[in-house]
Amino acid sequence: MGTGVDDDIKRDFLQEAGELVQRLSEQLIDLEKSPDDPELLNAVFRAFHTVKGGAGFLELHPLVELCHVTEDVCNGLRSGQVKLDSTMMDCLLQSLDQVQLMLDSVAKDEALRAAPEDLVDALRTLAACAAAPAPQMVVAAPVAPAAAPARDMITDDEFEALLDQLQGKAPAVVAAVPAVEHPSPACGRGEGERVSVNVGGSSQASSTAPSPPAPLPQAGEGSKKEPAETQVRVDTQKLDRMMNLVGELVLVRNRLKSLQQRSSSDPVSRAVAELDFITRSLQGAVMQIRMQPIKRVFSRFPKLARDVARGLGKQIEVELQGEDTDLDKNLVEALADPLVHMVRNSVDHGIELPDVRQRAGKPAAGRLMLAAQQQGDHILITVRDDGAGIDPDRLRQKAVQKGLVDPAAAQQMTPEECLDLIFLPGFSTKEQISDLSGRGVGMDVVRSRIRELNGHVVIESKVGQGTCFRIRVPLTLAILSALMVHAGGRRYALPLSPVRDVFVLDETKVRKLDRWDVVMVRNEPLRLVYLDPWLQAAASDAPRHVAVVTVDEERYGFVVSEVRGREEVVIKPLGASLRGLSGVAGATVMPDGQVALILDLSGLVQAYRQSLISAQTAAPRPSNLENGHG
Repeated sequence: MGTGVDDDIKRDFLQEAGELVQRLSEQLIDLEKSPDDPELLNAVFRAFHTVKGGAGFLELHPLVELCHVTEDVCNGLRSGQVKLDSTMMDCLLQSLDQVQLMLDSVAKDEALRAAPEDLVDALRTLAACAAAPAPQMVVAAPVAPAAAPARDMITDDEFEALLDQLQGKAPAVVAAVPAVEHPSPACGRGEGERVSVNVGGSSQASSTAPSPPAPLPQAGEGSKKEPAETQVRVDTQKLDRMMNLVGELVLVRNRLKSLQQRSSSDPVSRAVAELDFITRSLQGAVMQIRMQPIKRVFSRFPKLARDVARGLGKQIEVELQGEDTDLDKNLVEALADPLVHMVRNSVDHGIELPDVRQRAGKPAAGRLMLAAQQQGDHILITVRDDGAGIDPDRLRQKAVQKGLVDPAAAQQMTPEECLDLIFLPGFSTKEQISDLSGRGVGMDVVRSRIRELNGHVVIESKVGQGTCFRIRVPLTLAILSALMVHAGGRRYALPLSPVRDVFVLDETKVRKLDRWDVVMVRNEPLRLVYLDPWLQAAASDAPRHVAVVTVDEERYGFVVSEVRGREEVVIKPLGASLRGLSGVAGATVMPDGQVALILDLSGLVQAYRQSLISAQTAAPRPSNLENGHG
């Protein structure tokens, strides 16, 4: 990079170039489906051209060279001299990958390495094909205006002048009369002479006189006023600090509300109520600032799936739904790696080879769908494929062979529990190790990362039909609506979103069903999860409450000593001694200054289910569970 370049200029370049590269990933995949779309062709060309211009200013010569030769290929596509095929698309996508690597190096202040020679040579060959002279046109007679094809392409100088015109810098020089242009045999892009053949309504077969400039668009004739700048770029650390301050404000608000309940002063009550309203409004506004569309994550997957599929000799079609769904920026960044692995896993493990799919009566190309939708204060993300599916019995056998599950316990597992084995550390069904998956790591890391986000992931699969992963994560990592409960003399916070009902437990109606204590609620059995034994606390004879929650698409009843009510809590990270503990998602500070743990409902269910299996296979059930007094 040239010396003396301001850091702000470099930062702005990286920001703009990063956004262009992100859009290019989508645009190139769309272009493969619609190779003759002139808007896409122009957008791809302009993106590489813009990155090249910024790189030239910063003297990033390897990046300039790569963008320039890629730009030449795109220009050939725009002119119609060459047609897009899979080989050319592979080169364009590889060029995009190299551009991203170079931008990463610039961000790290590392010296740029030139793009691989074989890639540059392939791009130059494609560009040379695009610059090859076309057959000379012979005009025998004037052509009627109605049959005149519009000229789709303009020269580079005309394009730059048009940009200047749109920015109010210079008059346009684009010819008003359409013309078909052919480069002379000696010219490359932007070099040599051009021979223009007039195919408009003129009675002359050819003309060497310059065409008059196109009139500027007038108001009301399709012109658009340049909108005022409505966005500013803010350092994410400032947003994080703002959110932390709002979190502290929420804690103070909760403290004041607790004190206000002991006061009979109407002015104090009104002041606290006003503070409560303002705090909630401020909290919502700051959360909206931090929100970003999940498209920032989803946009990379069509290209990723295509690259993986081509490497395996497979075909794939990717469908994205709910791309405009907003969630916390930290979640957008944190979800990237888990979703990347799940997409790779679906293409590698799930989607079959084309001939196998056709023999099974399926289309040759596999289908992968990523969808996002908001559900209350959570986001549901779905990754679904129409591949071979997962056989629960095969998972059971693999788990036993690897020594991950006791044989006796494995025989007691339901198909759903067998599917859940895929998340065990060290578990893999891949017979042949590849660079994509099958190294015995991955899905356990995915579940761990999702749990770190206070979310959970479940799997559904049918042999021969496909597999579906469902991920639920909160909208934000900072503030949580919680149901406050007491269990074993301590206070705990249950995420409120999955809570469906609360009732007093009638101990006389508790029954046994497939290892579980159950109670009938609305004519359906509800499996009970006792928090007291899990928390190693002594049982009480006092009436207990049950919080009915939905976990992994199933209902469970969490038995607690008492339900205290709803509370907005600020999530704090756990200390090193508790981090990673199953069933605990975080901590919060209560209005009286005491600390309460935030429980991970999915982790609690998993731990409790495993304790029931272990108790049945290795030791007698605890007496407090046998008599329903857990």
